[in-house]
Amino acid sequence: MNIVQFFRILWARRWIILPAFLICVVTATLVVQFLPSRYRATTRIVLDTFKPDPVTGQVMSSQFMRAYVQTQVELIEDYATAGRVVDELGWASDPANIAAFNDSSSAATGDIRRWLAKQIVSNTNANVIEGSNILEISYSDSSPERAEQIANMIRQAFLTQALAAKRQAAAKSAEWYTQQAQAARNALIAAADARTAFAKKAGIVLTETGSDLDTQKLEQLQGQSAAASTAAAPVAAAGIGPAQMQLAQIDQQIQQAATSLGPNHPTFQALQRQREVYARAAAQERAQASAANTSNRGAAESAANAQRARVLGNRQDVDRLMELQRDVTLKQDQYMKAAQRVADLRLEASSNETGMTTLSEASAPEFPYYPKVPLIIGGAAGFGLGLGVLIALLVELLGRRVRSADDLEVAVEAPVFGVVQSRTNLASRLRRSQQTTGQSHEFQGAAVE
Repeated sequence: MNIVQFFRILWARRWIILPAFLICVVTATLVVQFLPSRYRATTRIVLDTFKPDPVTGQVMSSQFMRAYVQTQVELIEDYATAGRVVDELGWASDPANIAAFNDSSSAATGDIRRWLAKQIVSNTNANVIEGSNILEISYSDSSPERAEQIANMIRQAFLTQALAAKRQAAAKSAEWYTQQAQAARNALIAAADARTAFAKKAGIVLTETGSDLDTQKLEQLQGQSAAASTAAAPVAAAGIGPAQMQLAQIDQQIQQAATSLGPNHPTFQALQRQREVYARAAAQERAQASAANTSNRGAAESAANAQRARVLGNRQDVDRLMELQRDVTLKQDQYMKAAQRVADLRLEASSNETGMTTLSEASAPEFPYYPKVPLIIGGAAGFGLGLGVLIALLVELLGRRVRSADDLEVAVEAPVFGVVQSRTNLASRLRRSQQTTGQSHEFQGAAVE
């Protein structure tokens, strides 16, 4: 069967296709008139997942983002949120709702609140707009005003429920961290008492830098001994005593007198005698300074050696005390971290921050989203047309007819040599031929004139 034969069959069976098409379209039109209209109201919330937490300063990791968003969607369609809406609407005390519940199959449970909440959940839809952190909440109802009202109530109930859950979780965690902080505090007190008792027993005092007083004193004595050793030679060679200063001045005067007076001059000889006196005094000063430096250096080294022996003798006790001090420092750090966490959680438990912001409130829709009249009628028209074609082809297969030479060749499986027209068709063809010939003669005659 080629395409021409197919369309011949459709044209021949048009009285089957057309009624099927019209019946489906008319039926869909009538059904649409009786279908109840449904209106959908939509509200939006922005999830502040990229903003740091105002209490802890933490930012949500991207690997937990998807789970967090899916959790919020499930909470919107949860009984806890819908139950709050039922309470705010007062449906559980409405006589009409009570009568409908008593007539339903859920009357045996006796929980009308859950039964009403299921109706709200069934008409609620929540999803995240692709490529954004905007959460869209929609509610459908037969009344546009009621759809608007309940959609906004679902959003508010969800935010209230999320805040309550966040506070409850923070308060519960704060209780656990409070216990841990108390245990860390008790451990810190015990460690501090043990350190103090051992320090009193051993007679060791630790400074703020973490070292004991004996070690610190040893470091000071070693520094003094080293300073005395390095200062002894410069002090001895510097010649800074009074006699040494006078000796230097007389040497300068002698140099000047040698050039102007001569070696036999009385003044020059007097200067020579003064120089000998000051030279002896300067030598005595250097000897005394050297003896004093040697004595000081020896005393410093002796004190440093005595302190070193004391430190070495108490080394084991000092190490034990420093170990106890490190344990105190560690427990103090643990206690401070636990106490800080308790403070953060208690602040979070009293916070009004939900991590979500209302982007837009729901408004009463002007047009229903259901039924979609063009889609229903268009689908019915396509279905009716397809059904009519299917019935027409089925009828044709049950009673096949010959409508052309092609059909005859297929039927007898032999070529067609000629086609004999019926009388009606032949007469109409002759009339059309005569009319055409007469019109052509009239046109030629007009042309000759």
